[in-house]
Amino acid sequence: MAASNIAQLEGLISSSVNKEYPDYPPTEAQFEEMATKIRDLMHPMYPVDDIEFAEIRRRLRAKVAVRMDLGIAIIDNKCLHQSWLPARRADLDFFFWKRYKIYLEEVKGWNARVSGSLDRVSDEIVDLLGDPKSDEPFQRRGLVLGDVQSGKTANYTAICNKAADTGYNVIIVLAGMMENLRQQTQERLDAEFSGRKSEYLLDPKRDIENIPVGVGKYGQEKRIESFTSVVKDFDKNILRQLSLSLQSVNTTVVFVIKKNKSILNNLIRWLKSNNADTRGVISKSLLLIDDEADNASVNTNDSEKDPTAINKAIRELLKLFRQASYLGITATPYANIFINPDNEDEMRGDDLFPRDFIYALSPPTNYIGAEDIFGGDEDNPAKYKDVLEPIYPIEMDAFFPFNHRKGHSVSELPPSMKEAMAYFLLVNGIRDIRGDVNTHRSMLIHVSRFTDVQNEIRDLVTAWVIQVRSDLQNYASLSEQESDGISSIAYLKAVWEKHKLAEKAGKSGFPMLWHDFLSGYLFKAVSPIDVRAVNQQSGATSLDYFKHREDGMRVIAVGGNSLSRGLTLEGLCVSYFYRRSLMYDTLLQMGRWFGYRPDYEDLFKIWISVEAIDWYGYITGASEELKLEIARMKNANLTPMDFGLKVRQDPASLIVTARNKMRLATFVKRPITVSGRLLETPRLRADRESLNTNEEVFKEFVERLPEIGLRVERDDTRFFWNGVSKDEIEQLLRDFKTHPWQLNFQGAALADFIKSDVDMGDWDVFIAEGSDEDTYELKCGNELLQINPEKRAVKATNRQISISGTKVRVGAGGAAKIGLTENEKKIAEDNFRIVKPNASSIPDKAYLNIQRKPILVLHVVSVDKVKTDDKGKLRSQIDEGVEVPDYLFALGIGIPAIGEEKTANYMVNLVEFRNYYNIDEEEDE
Repeated sequence: MAASNIAQLEGLISSSVNKEYPDYPPTEAQFEEMATKIRDLMHPMYPVDDIEFAEIRRRLRAKVAVRMDLGIAIIDNKCLHQSWLPARRADLDFFFWKRYKIYLEEVKGWNARVSGSLDRVSDEIVDLLGDPKSDEPFQRRGLVLGDVQSGKTANYTAICNKAADTGYNVIIVLAGMMENLRQQTQERLDAEFSGRKSEYLLDPKRDIENIPVGVGKYGQEKRIESFTSVVKDFDKNILRQLSLSLQSVNTTVVFVIKKNKSILNNLIRWLKSNNADTRGVISKSLLLIDDEADNASVNTNDSEKDPTAINKAIRELLKLFRQASYLGITATPYANIFINPDNEDEMRGDDLFPRDFIYALSPPTNYIGAEDIFGGDEDNPAKYKDVLEPIYPIEMDAFFPFNHRKGHSVSELPPSMKEAMAYFLLVNGIRDIRGDVNTHRSMLIHVSRFTDVQNEIRDLVTAWVIQVRSDLQNYASLSEQESDGISSIAYLKAVWEKHKLAEKAGKSGFPMLWHDFLSGYLFKAVSPIDVRAVNQQSGATSLDYFKHREDGMRVIAVGGNSLSRGLTLEGLCVSYFYRRSLMYDTLLQMGRWFGYRPDYEDLFKIWISVEAIDWYGYITGASEELKLEIARMKNANLTPMDFGLKVRQDPASLIVTARNKMRLATFVKRPITVSGRLLETPRLRADRESLNTNEEVFKEFVERLPEIGLRVERDDTRFFWNGVSKDEIEQLLRDFKTHPWQLNFQGAALADFIKSDVDMGDWDVFIAEGSDEDTYELKCGNELLQINPEKRAVKATNRQISISGTKVRVGAGGAAKIGLTENEKKIAEDNFRIVKPNASSIPDKAYLNIQRKPILVLHVVSVDKVKTDDKGKLRSQIDEGVEVPDYLFALGIGIPAIGEEKTANYMVNLVEFRNYYNIDEEEDE
């Protein structure tokens, strides 16, 4: 009852604050006065004690402060599209949108400013679609670009509601490839769009027809017809039994279907035979929303998921309707619609290309995204950098090596996984203390793509949880000294102390004692925890959050790609992720840990491989740069086609291109933008010959610097030369050997580009330095330079040495500003802040977007073979039998982007590429 009182009172205060302060947040004093007044007024009905009231106020203060900016759209002004929504607004009652807005504020706890921003954003997007009440036929194509788990579904749900309000007859939502994802989407649209439980609507017996849910409780004067349900994807036989067709209803019809060739073709056949006129055209308006528009893998062996066949069906579906708008939704700018076409003309001719508009969403300020976890640098670390708990191959190779196969036997769980599970158990207790008793809590375990292996892990995790639960039931009430003698409880206590959870469980300044927590809360918190496998074998009902909406589901979910793509893990507190997936787009899609952590942002943790941390850092930076391009392009009146070309020429797109072509080709060749970015060589060949060659060419270049350049004294670096001929740089890049996996730095291609660029003049060159106290001697003409090398951990196999800076980098941030005057730095920084005014730091890219000389950075890297992390594990991971020299040599180049962007013709040898990436990794088995 106490929990119910808390929820009721919290909802009343939230609703009242929203009504009183719709345009700006209340001051602290205004909020406190209003909250106290409502508590006193409602005390007879919903009594809460002072501690519970303090928790309510703390949660609501955080929600009241949330803001959401409007998005940015780039449109093709050459299209004959007229803005239409403002002119029709006076004639619309926005029934569906209004009840959704009330639902967001009263049930979801949104403040009025955020729901107001969603109102304006969805208005802008709907206005870019076709007007369903116009007399003219239309075919509109658009794309919404958001962040993983950031609320894209809320955005397109708002669009669905407004599409129904404005007169769209049919809305089709393509909800990913998996049935469990389709069900989750259907369930959400039942609650937030149609307002009725769909599982009863398509039952031929129709014993129960209309159970209102979600928005349905805020008005049923109008209705949405759902022709699919949570228990059934599209099925023409059921519709026939119920005599349902588009002609038999006079309201908006919604379909939520899987992205599956057979289902799409069945829908097309049903539409043609039951709804089309004699010309084969349906004289109605269609909005087709392609959720996770990039989720059809181009390498699948499953014909039902073949993107060529699926996209053909989507095109046919759109052309059936006289009026059709296609809206793709994606969380990655590296979308196949940009990257997969063989050339620009093919991309231009793709009928699903978002030729009319691309709209980039801004997430609310309480969103925790990739930039907040993996962004930043040493000087300005990411806000949530400390949530990362690195997993090392030296541990995991004994349990789940990256290359394990289907028959891999699992007899024991890794120590780090047990620590993550123990942490999850403890977090459940802390969240109970904070009053979140009826909220969902999830833990993700993703270490294998094989169903059999996942099921074995589930069984071992289940056994572990049962044992711990039993020990807590039997021994948690013993004295602390006695309970310390129980191994599982002693282990939980060790994890509690290691992660300093006493402070987080207690009140400000009053840490909770371990024994109080153990005896008073832990067993009750752990008791409901269930362990589920989420894969092809377990089916779609593994995570039935909906059935636990009243009491909150507590689950450890074990799975593979189907768990990590599209599916929302409610209340995700702990993630354990150890997979080799170096494809940028799949990495972003697998980031289930991005999103919102209301009232537990200080508790969530991610156990993740050190390799993935590096890659996430890199792709986060690359994605953020592309999103900034949308703002620049809007200001320059550029089009979606210009953005598509920009993505195709981004260095990070090469790896996605290579992945997409792996089954079909031996070489991929593409122009890649090399200006306006700092390119480095963090991945080197591991063979002795290549390493010796690099050392020789590096040292020879430094020795000749007094002859080929002019030494300049500077405050920002000790070793700087200008006036170095581009011919010298060209030759160095030809001779220096990088690893073929270092796709964005191809020495020969860069050398060819430098040679052919007639506008390129002399270069600046400097030797980067680090904090290593042991100096390294470099011969420079007649002088011996005493260099302070940059100390770095490495990951080394017999094929490759990876220098582990952040974001797959060699040097620290700021290298590109070396050599600039103070005025030049200010110009670069001011230009960058025009596009991103709230940036916490200035990236190297910004200093390459002004008029300046190109720059070469020379790196002497001291390999750190002794430093350990806070767990006592060596930071450098060097495979047995692999010899890594004490010093490595690396390069970085920065070519300024002034005027026309410069591209070099890069090539990927897919035969060699296949040695490093197994495309079957993308498919669960």
